[in-house]
Amino acid sequence: MSETKYLFERVKRAAKRAIDAERNGDLKVAFDQFLKAAELLNQLIAMERTKRIRDSYYVKAKEYIVRAKELKLLMNGPSDTEPPKPLPSPPKTQKPGRKDSPPSPPTPKEEKRPPLPPPPKDDLPPPSEDITKNLMRGEDTPPPPPPAKDETKRDEKQTPPPPPPAKPAPKEIDLPTKTTFELLFDEEKYRDCITECAKSVEAELRVRLGLFDEQLTLGMLIDKGINKGLEVLKEFKFVNILINRIEHENYRPSRADAHKAVDITNRILMS
Repeated sequence: MSETKYLFERVKRAAKRAIDAERNGDLKVAFDQFLKAAELLNQLIAMERTKRIRDSYYVKAKEYIVRAKELKLLMNGPSDTEPPKPLPSPPKTQKPGRKDSPPSPPTPKEEKRPPLPPPPKDDLPPPSEDITKNLMRGEDTPPPPPPAKDETKRDEKQTPPPPPPAKPAPKEIDLPTKTTFELLFDEEKYRDCITECAKSVEAELRVRLGLFDEQLTLGMLIDKGINKGLEVLKEFKFVNILINRIEHENYRPSRADAHKAVDITNRILMS
């Protein structure tokens, strides 16, 4: 068994465990398994050479990340941000000429210190990006610290550099509660909504059926899925007809068309 096929089988097992755990109410296990499936797809993206297959992996990994964030929100609940504390008011300036006002303290003299040494150059290569971690944290991975220099070469009389300022706590990220095609539907972009529905279902069928041949069209994948027992795909033929009309007849779908496409797509992805 090749390495890509082995990783793909692990993706399917993790996704199935996540769906089963969510149905049984075990949100923590479902969260971990959705995240694991996305990380495995991230490895497949780095290994795959065909762009269309990479795109299908990426769409599926993004859906797993979105679902993991939704489960995290359900487990933790929304957190209210603490209002900022008001700054203390400045002291009142005393009017000149009052006898009872105490003399102002003398201004301390600034101590002269030797100049600080220039910061060491960091010759380390930049860290590799990780799609899953960046999406979950909403921030980039910090670079590793530079290697420590030989302390014996430091001048004993030289003042050590001040410690770096403490990093602020990471901000709470807004967790999405809707998929991409649902957001497009809310924005009344019905053509883009139906196109995104087709992409999501195509990626889902390729992952479920293990079919990544670029010659297979969406219609072929729907027929193969129906033969495997996915009866809900019979309804999705309506969406495939809309896609063909959009591409070849410049058809402008209605709100009812897009609403039906979103409903069928959600039932396929959650089945």
